[in-house]
Amino acid sequence: MTRIACSTSVRSGSGLEEALAALSAAGFRYVDVLAIDGWAHVHPSALTGKASLREQIARTSELLERYELQPIAANSGVSPQLHDRSSGAIARRRAETEGLVHWMKELGIGFCAIQPRQPDPSRPWQEVMSDCVASLKEQVEIARAEGVTMALEFHVNSPFETMEQCLAFLERMPNMPIVYDPTHFVMQGVPLGETFSLMDRSVHVHLRDAAKGRMQTRFGTGEVDFGLVLGELRSRGYRGAFSIEYLDTAHYDVIEDAAKLFALIANEFPD
Repeated sequence: MTRIACSTSVRSGSGLEEALAALSAAGFRYVDVLAIDGWAHVHPSALTGKASLREQIARTSELLERYELQPIAANSGVSPQLHDRSSGAIARRRAETEGLVHWMKELGIGFCAIQPRQPDPSRPWQEVMSDCVASLKEQVEIARAEGVTMALEFHVNSPFETMEQCLAFLERMPNMPIVYDPTHFVMQGVPLGETFSLMDRSVHVHLRDAAKGRMQTRFGTGEVDFGLVLGELRSRGYRGAFSIEYLDTAHYDVIEDAAKLFALIANEFPD
């Protein structure tokens, strides 16, 4: 059965308990937990000490059980920039990744997306990419040793933003799995069909509606043709899970749109 999770991003402005309570009340069964340092909901920098790690595992586990939710994925961002290869950043990244993977294993989460953080416009992009690749290889190896899969999500305002950058990365690191999220390309004005080649490397899918110049729109009002995307995924034999990733906003309750998108995905991927 296809697993369709909702990300805690729908309540990124609230704490973890509020996010999980809202998802449970909306009828979701599976959850994708944000673990992006400095934002929400679990901070990898708080997973480096043994006592703090145990506390975070116990708290997250208790909340998931209370709200009857099963975590199937995490969306991560450790505190150092991916392109920072200073000795201090390397040590922090390793410690936070190890803590994150341990937290995931204790919760039964086998998959984690990597948010590539911010770009470095002060240096040539090829140089930045080389440093990112070195960091990603270290993170992937830490996760692989513990039976956890990490995949890179291409993202606006990151070292991997444009299609040209993303395709160059795929050539440089051909064994790195990725997360397919058309939002970040649609908002740049990239035709949806040009993103489909990324599906063949994708082990997880993030979805929400978007339009040129807008990271997010109300469900069905943007330029993400979900029928086309889901049909293309199905024709390419996609068998992974989905995470609905609407972003919390004061303008409307995004959980309403998440529920509509859930119904559409479930109809297109019934088993």
